[in-house]
Amino acid sequence: MIENNEFIFAGAPYSNSAPLVDKLTEIDPRVRVMNDHPANLVADLNVGKADVALIPVAHLFSHPELTMIEGLGVAADGPVKSVLLKCNVPPQEIKTIRRDPASATSNALAELVLKKHFGCTVETAKGEEANAEVVIGDRALFSKPAPAGDIDLAGAWKEMTGLPFVFAVWAVRKDFKEIEVVTEIAHKACAAGIQSIEEIATRYARELGHSESLWANYLSNTIHYLLDARDIEGLEQFKDFLAAPCIFPECG
Repeated sequence: MIENNEFIFAGAPYSNSAPLVDKLTEIDPRVRVMNDHPANLVADLNVGKADVALIPVAHLFSHPELTMIEGLGVAADGPVKSVLLKCNVPPQEIKTIRRDPASATSNALAELVLKKHFGCTVETAKGEEANAEVVIGDRALFSKPAPAGDIDLAGAWKEMTGLPFVFAVWAVRKDFKEIEVVTEIAHKACAAGIQSIEEIATRYARELGHSESLWANYLSNTIHYLLDARDIEGLEQFKDFLAAPCIFPECG
C-alpha cells in the first residue's frame, strides 16, 4: 500500500533483525516501520497493511503470491543462540514438544532436527507438560539451560546439512508495483545497519542489559544479513524437507 507516497515495512520486535530495520527511515523519509506478530505478517502484506515484511521463511514457501527481496535475510552459519529447543528429557526420548507461536519456521526446524538428527517422532504437547519447548528471540538468548540441556537449532541444522540456515527474509507481493524501489531501500538500509552495529549494541546493552561486546558479537558474527549462494542452498534444502510429510500441520 502506498498512501501519500509512503512505503510500509513490517517486522517483529526481535534484536536479531535490527541491522535490517534500524536505518530504514533514515535511508528514505517515505518509509514507515511497523511491528507485528510474525504470524500476522503475511496477512499484513496481502491486505495491504504493509508493502514489505520480514517474514519467517516457512511462510514464504507456503504463499506463492509472495516473493523475497534477493540477497537479504536473517541467517546463521552455525549455532545462533537465540533459536533453541529446551529439553526436559534427553533428545532421543522427546515425544511431545511445545511450539513457539511466533515462528512456524523454528517449529518446523525443531521437528526436522528431532526426526532426522535424533530419530524421534514427536507430536504437539497438550496441556502443560512437554518433553521439550521451542524458544526463540531474546527470551532464548539469555535463558538458563533446560533440565536436559538445550539444542541450538541452527547449530544442529549445520551439523545435519553443512549449510547455513535462513530464518526470515524481506518479502513483497509479486504484484507490488514498486518492488525495485523497496529493494533498493532495503539494501541501502542493511548496509547502513551493518555499519551501525556498534551503535545498536550500545543501545541494547543500555535497554536490555548485558555487555556491548556481547551484542556486537551476536549481531556481527552469530547472525548475518547478506545472503550468498550457500544461504540460498540452505533455504532450498529446508524447502525440500518441508515438502515431505510433516508432523506439525502448519510447518509447510
